[in-house]
Amino acid sequence: MPNDSLDPLIRDAYAIAAQPERLMKLLTLLEKPGAENEQDLQPHFANVTELLTEIDPSVGDDFSTYARDLEGTNGLLAQPHLSLSTSMTVLNVDEEIFKSADLNGGRSAPDWLFGVDGEAYAQVKKLLKDRSVGPAIVRLYTDRDDDRGVLFAAQLSGDSNAELDFRVMRLRWNDVIGNAFARSLELTATEEQLAEHLVNGLSVMEFAAQRKRAIGTARNQLKALLRKLGIGSQTELISLYAGFSSAFATAESLEQQLPSSRSSHKLTLPDGGDLPFEVYGDPDGKPVLYLHATIDGAYLTTRQQDAAAQQGLRVIAPWLPFYAGSKMESSGLAVVDEFVERLVYLLDQLEIASCSVVSARVAAPYGMAAIRSHPKRFCGLVMAGTILPAGDDNDFSHLAMGYRAPLRLARIAPSFVRLYFAAISTMVRRGKSMAYFRSIYGESDADMKTLNRSDVADLMQRSMKRTFEDGYESTAQQAILTASDWSKWCRELEVPVTVISGDEDRLAPPDMVRKFCDRYGFRLIGPLEDVGSLAIQQVPHQVFEEAAKIPLD
Repeated sequence: MPNDSLDPLIRDAYAIAAQPERLMKLLTLLEKPGAENEQDLQPHFANVTELLTEIDPSVGDDFSTYARDLEGTNGLLAQPHLSLSTSMTVLNVDEEIFKSADLNGGRSAPDWLFGVDGEAYAQVKKLLKDRSVGPAIVRLYTDRDDDRGVLFAAQLSGDSNAELDFRVMRLRWNDVIGNAFARSLELTATEEQLAEHLVNGLSVMEFAAQRKRAIGTARNQLKALLRKLGIGSQTELISLYAGFSSAFATAESLEQQLPSSRSSHKLTLPDGGDLPFEVYGDPDGKPVLYLHATIDGAYLTTRQQDAAAQQGLRVIAPWLPFYAGSKMESSGLAVVDEFVERLVYLLDQLEIASCSVVSARVAAPYGMAAIRSHPKRFCGLVMAGTILPAGDDNDFSHLAMGYRAPLRLARIAPSFVRLYFAAISTMVRRGKSMAYFRSIYGESDADMKTLNRSDVADLMQRSMKRTFEDGYESTAQQAILTASDWSKWCRELEVPVTVISGDEDRLAPPDMVRKFCDRYGFRLIGPLEDVGSLAIQQVPHQVFEEAAKIPLD
């Protein structure tokens, strides 16, 4: 892929900072044949992740990139300062701003309105072509002699989006937000001053005059800044800041509303690190270790707790590596062995001689490694759904796009995986998680129904704070692990393994699970009707019933 063909990908990556839901569009582009140079995009993926980290963790209700500037005092959109038809005929005009007689209702918009460089006109045409795009920032000129222009937010309106409304942007540079913005993108002092100048609606020529520099020098500084950010125009820079500013301000105001992130329990390890964990059920009950899935976290719904209680179980649920502020010395597959030794230490400190293990989906490698390495301590494994080792016969082609693309990219562009989960965490906290979930579970009616349950939604949103407490290493590790061949832990086992499979599981389809179980001699339950990838939420009673059957030494 030639370098210039990466430009659309770079622009879409930066757009995620303002509208995280655009991650799905980027995934689609990365899936196209020829998108093999993702490594060239890594610095840009890392930049956007830093931006999202700055505005995370408490962004509120979702809004269009420039909504804060478009809203009137009553929460409704302010009256537009200019309205055009899609054929560029003037419908309404604010004569306090546009004083030229050339700009009157019923007449075609004059050429000078969009400037001589054609950028604003091209942006408007793009807005008309791709009607799913949100408001766009454009620079319009108020009369024929205007050489500075004014920034407007342009968006479609009216029946069938038949009108173009333009409202003056009231965005201004904020020192606190601006410093965070510059720090996240590693801007120099000059680059930060130039960005501030442009955001405040001034021109490059005025920037040069203010600094007593030649206009050519200022233009070169602008080119260097845009090149550094991988964007193509001043308005794209302003768009990037606008999205960051809106989300940052909302995050700041809502931080105090977040629930406490403190874990119920935290074990100090011999190396000085911590192992956070949750405990449910009767303290004298039969112990079972629960290893959670990526987004669920170590929390249990009331339905899951009731299922465990009916079997007389005491559930110990450690947070997986890098979750809830925990640190690991290793990376990749080596993390699994390191974590298993921490689990042994946890049992020792809780004075538990042995226990059964329940794993959910992507936690399967940890459960498998535990029973293989310490069969006397971990006496059997129940897998509530699973992932499959990434061997020659598993190229991820069976997975939905939302799962397949991150796994493929995990091997060659790890920074994208962090960006992926940074965007996902922001979407979920904004209550806009369904686009993400549909990209993974959309082919399973059972899974989508489960995700719409209030108890499951509450659990996932509650766990999000703990999952991304110190960044995105936790979920990045899960993606890297899922993209690896962890079959070495499936061989030569001394204790039983039971796999519960759903007939709607699209992450591990029933035919592939059957082959997996046949290959390693595991017991298979299913495929169960109306059960998908979220078996731990859909059939918790059956999961914990199987765990209770495992005899402990």
